Amino acid sequence: MSHPVLPRSLKAALITASLSGAGIGVLTETYTAYWEGDVHHVYQDVAGIPTVCYGHTGPDVHPGDRYTEKQCRILLRKDLAAAREVIRRNVTVPLTPGQWVALASFVYNVGEKNFERSTLLRRLNAGDTAGACAEFRRWVYVGHRVLPWQVTRREAGEWLCLNGLPAAPDATGAAE
Repeated sequence: MSHPVLPRSLKAALITASLSGAGIGVLTETYTAYWEGDVHHVYQDVAGIPTVCYGHTGPDVHPGDRYTEKQCRILLRKDLAAAREVIRRNVTVPLTPGQWVALASFVYNVGEKNFERSTLLRRLNAGDTAGACAEFRRWVYVGHRVLPWQVTRREAGEWLCLNGLPAAPDATGAAE
């Protein structure tokens, strides 16, 4: 399977963050915010779950509530820190920065319990990196419905998992 390149604006944002010396937290925030979008009022997501900001859910989300951009960024950072902790507790093999970004965004999106029960995690911990990365493609459903935007997101996650963070072009314009 040929792997898609990351969407141009996302690739540029990740390169910019990398060149500025950003750590995994900022890179994951950039990547996840791109896919989640930002809605400042509570809405029902496609699964019917009350959601706000960049996909934040939980007992603190109430219909009618509104959030500022600053509040949304704080929630995203907190939720992604929790997702990275889930990875630290469950992954037993070394990860590349691209794998950290892809996995943290994945855990944030599918939830801790789904990640802990996933074939992706089992394959990763067994040392089957290619097989684990290919598992991203299976996580595109809500119920029995394929969500087209999740297909694109999972292909990008698989690409990051296999190839790492995008490189900046060298002086000739070619990516290193």
